[in-house]
Amino acid sequence: MIVRSFGGLQSYEAGAPFAEPRTVSYTSTAPAGTWTLDLDQYGAMYRTQPAVRTCVDFLARNIAQLGLHVFRRVSDTDRERLADHQLARWLAAPNPGTTRYRLFESTMQDLGIYFAAYWLKVRRTDGELGLVRLPPPSVAVDGWLLPKLFVWTLPSGETMELEAGQVVYFSGYNPDSPVEGLSPLETLRQRLAEEAAANTYREQFWDNAARLEGVIERPAGAPKWTPDQKASFREQWTERYIGHPGQTAVLDEGMTWKSVTANAQESEYINARKLTRAEVASAYHIPHPMVGILDHATFSNIKEQHKQLYQDCLGPWLVMLEEELARQLLIECRDRTNVYPEFNIAEKLKGSFEEQAVALQRTVGRPIMTANEGRARLNLPAITDDPTADALAMPLNSTAAAHARPTDPANAEPGDGTAPGLDAAHLVRVLRATLARQWAKLERVPVADRAEAFDVLRWDRELAADLLPLYLAGGEDLDTAMLHSAALAERVNADTMRRLITGAPYPFSDREADYA
Repeated sequence: MIVRSFGGLQSYEAGAPFAEPRTVSYTSTAPAGTWTLDLDQYGAMYRTQPAVRTCVDFLARNIAQLGLHVFRRVSDTDRERLADHQLARWLAAPNPGTTRYRLFESTMQDLGIYFAAYWLKVRRTDGELGLVRLPPPSVAVDGWLLPKLFVWTLPSGETMELEAGQVVYFSGYNPDSPVEGLSPLETLRQRLAEEAAANTYREQFWDNAARLEGVIERPAGAPKWTPDQKASFREQWTERYIGHPGQTAVLDEGMTWKSVTANAQESEYINARKLTRAEVASAYHIPHPMVGILDHATFSNIKEQHKQLYQDCLGPWLVMLEEELARQLLIECRDRTNVYPEFNIAEKLKGSFEEQAVALQRTVGRPIMTANEGRARLNLPAITDDPTADALAMPLNSTAAAHARPTDPANAEPGDGTAPGLDAAHLVRVLRATLARQWAKLERVPVADRAEAFDVLRWDRELAADLLPLYLAGGEDLDTAMLHSAALAERVNADTMRRLITGAPYPFSDREADYA
């Protein structure tokens, strides 16, 4: 059966044209003894276990938000993006009722719950391809070492056979079945059952008006109660206190209350719930702080674990999705030569705009945006009456600026003798004090982490402020002195950053005279 339109998939009624009701004789070709997965229970675990839903939704949302681009490899060092490629169009609008985000979100949720996901290929009459998610519990895979046939169970109970080429299927490893993935929830079943039992106990505890379990002890010399007396006392106690929280019990003389249950602290409910979330996160290879476990979180390791999220946690999922899309969908496209899909993971790893701007400017040695490009990022109109708004502003300490106006003292390199009256001895003292402060800040930081801990913007500001009085005392006007002080500060700190990146053992020693 080949589906050629979305209309029949929006609602199902017995006898609808696409269903073709018929009796299907289905005999699996898999070897005897293949383990059958209990898919209904996996769905129930997702619905009832907060830790499972947190982790599964975390994976699904973070992967769904990544852009998926299609490229053609031009050479080993070059590629071009194919924004209008068939594969890009199919994934951008899979069907009239589903966006690209929802398609990948539901796919990852299916993989997280069942470790299996299925898309039905809808071959439209215009030659394009549509994609519709099939719920994993309604799909059975027939095959042994490779999938041979997919059997889709309709709401009426009828079954429909789909050839392998009609379905895009994703599955993971299963030691007992080469064609069906083993859900991570199966591995977590016992741990989740323990958590469910604890939740049931707490629910019953509150349903019982939070009444503590215990016994009432009578004095050793008290007359023995008859069974009727015991039953009467129990009935009066239950009627008076059960279902009426906040009451104070008044016992007869000599009676004492003795609790026989563990309190919340002794039962370690909170720690048990943290343990469950930690174990579920570990099963999905998610860094614990990403799902709210912040016991050992610091600013430094949170930043590193954010990188780990997109490299070690989501990276394998993304590679699997990319390869399956290339294997099962790209073959349907007319243009396949050197074409491949790729998630835009670089967007998440490139850092903040401030970090990118500083790194790129240090690398290229000049500004990377014009004034109008900067205004465009802020949704401001372009400056049309100033031609320099579309040109890069050259800093005074760049080679290009010096070559542009070699005879202009304002374009000279700071510290090269063109600033009249600059006191070299005072300059050395200012630089020595700044380098000493920087060393005191980084001395206790491991060598491998010093470059990341070096706050370039902060040190540029502080050193420029310290240098400004020297240039003013040397006879420069305020604007020129500010430009020269900022340029020298950037030069000194850029040199420091290079030394830190290369792991120089003494990055702050004996450098003052280099700039005087």
